[in-house]
Order: sequence, then C-alpha cells, then structure tokens
Amino acid sequence: MFKAIQTSVSGLIASTTRLNVAASNIAGSQVKSTPSADGTVPAGQVFNAGYTPRRVEQSTTGTGGVRTTVVPVSPASLTVFDPASPLSNGEGFVNIPNVSLPAEIGELIKASQTYKANAKVLKTLDDTFKSLLKI
Repeated sequence: MFKAIQTSVSGLIASTTRLNVAASNIAGSQVKSTPSADGTVPAGQVFNAGYTPRRVEQSTTGTGGVRTTVVPVSPASLTVFDPASPLSNGEGFVNIPNVSLPAEIGELIKASQTYKANAKVLKTLDDTFKSLLKI
C-alpha cells in the first residue's frame, strides 16, 4: 500500500511540474528578441535575450513512480519577419520562442487529468486504509 502511495505522490509532483512548465512557456511565448548571426547586438538596440522554452521529460523510477526532468527546447527560437518591432534587425526579423500554444494547452489538460487521477488513487487508498482499520 505504501508503494502505491509513493507512486501516486510522484505522479502528483510530475503533474505539478508539467503544469508549471506549460504555464511558463505560455507566459513567455510572446517575448521577442533580436536575431544576430554573429551574437553581437546591432548598434542602437538594447539586447533582449528572449525566452528559452522548456519541456518535461518523464521517466519511470526503479522503485515505482515517475521522475521528471525539465530540459530546454531546441531550437529555442524561431525567426519571423516583423519590421515594425523595435527589436527587429536591419532586415526586419525578430526571434520568437519556439512555443506552440495548442501544444501547451494540451500539456495543461494532460497535467490536470493526471493530477486528478493520482489524487483519486490516493483518496481510494485512504478509504481502503480506513476500512481496514475498522475491521
């Protein structure tokens, strides 16, 4: 029974990590930066490093449960044409984070559903444990 609790708690933690990463990616999805081939900042422009999106890699542990690792997305940014942006380079391009909003919404839904499922398992284990104590 305790292994089941450990497994469900690790699932809750993984769901929370997935939710936090997706929310962070959504919040940073509109941050633009100046592209530069040689890594220097064009004259008269302020350097803006932009946002590096992240993703969650999930793996099983040897003792049951899951472990999450947060890694940066590669490539971190995409270059788009936006000559009206104050961060555009001389050719009118800016970098935007490599974030897909529909994919991040999917991650939020997945995190919510897995959290609910693991919470339900813990509730069932709690009810079972309470019924065993009554015997």
